Amino acid sequence: MPGNKYNIDNIEFETTYAYNETKQFHPKGNRWVGFIIILDGEKYFIAGDTDNIPELQNIKTDFAFLPVGGTYTMDYKEAAKLANSIDAKTVIPTHYGSVAGEKEDGERFKSLIKDKEVILFNISKGV
Repeated sequence: MPGNKYNIDNIEFETTYAYNETKQFHPKGNRWVGFIIILDGEKYFIAGDTDNIPELQNIKTDFAFLPVGGTYTMDYKEAAKLANSIDAKTVIPTHYGSVAGEKEDGERFKSLIKDKEVILFNISKGV
């Protein structure tokens, strides 16, 4: 359920909203979630399958994993808008170049990011 905090076996995490506003794939009513996981004092935001929604605008994290594929999630422009609005040191685009989006969407996303480190994964070779 979105908005809950958990501590299981000394792993602390909370859930965030994850849904589509204009697509039918991930309706808000399903109450699906993204995660903020705290490990060794650093926060990792894993957005999951979502659009750039109002509930994510105040995220504070060290690392943000944001989908950029566009078919089932926000596209690279929407994800860059979210990345630039949240308090994150490092952003990592996900969900592109295979099932949805194009391989170039990672670079397109990176070109729109201001004042944050961007880590791109080579789709065929890893980081």
